[in-house]
Amino acid sequence: MLSNVKEAVLQRLESVASLKSIRESIVHEVVDTPGTYAEQYNVGAGTPFALSHGFNQLSLTRPGAESSNHPNVLFVGASSRPGNGVPLVLVGAKLVAEKAMKKLGEVATVEKDRQD
Repeated sequence: MLSNVKEAVLQRLESVASLKSIRESIVHEVVDTPGTYAEQYNVGAGTPFALSHGFNQLSLTRPGAESSNHPNVLFVGASSRPGNGVPLVLVGAKLVAEKAMKKLGEVATVEKDRQD
């Protein structure tokens, strides 16, 4: 089945003019499964969405972007708010980038004040 899926994907990609020779560009291939995610990334049941989808890990109950133990550590991705899925992870990345820029600005202001 896997080889059939791979062949179908390659045929679809080759239908795009700029990807006609995509097969020649493949130098390495990795197949991930729920089992490999569980083994490599220590995620429950191999879910690629990181934390579970139980009621204790939905929406606002996911960990926030800021570490409670380390003031300069920020989290982004499927395991933190706003949550999993590409759109939500991208929203989270934007929010974390804004927080990081604000934190860096605060650090720069403090260091400038120390120099004065």
